[in-house]
Amino acid sequence: MRWYRALTYKRVQVGIDETRNPVFELQDTGESILVRTALYAPTHDATDGNQFDMVQRTFLTKSRPELLQDVVAIKVRGVLYEVENMTQEATPTAVRVKRCKDGL
Repeated sequence: MRWYRALTYKRVQVGIDETRNPVFELQDTGESILVRTALYAPTHDATDGNQFDMVQRTFLTKSRPELLQDVVAIKVRGVLYEVENMTQEATPTAVRVKRCKDGL
């Protein structure tokens, strides 16, 4: 399997809106990790009136856990994925991600 460089992103507060709620923005951490791909599964949300397709994937990495702290998104081969969860009990770390499919 090939290893891919994944850019990491964190969520940073950039201000407060008119209703005094914090406004967040994704910001590049300047760090990257190496990940391997595992199989992925396209899924379909069949919610009435709000249907969409998305991709859920798992990436494997041997990166240090402190590099993954506060990471909320990663970009692999030009595609941005939202991090759902990470399992850090053993090496390698499994990073479960998702994204909505484009053009649907």
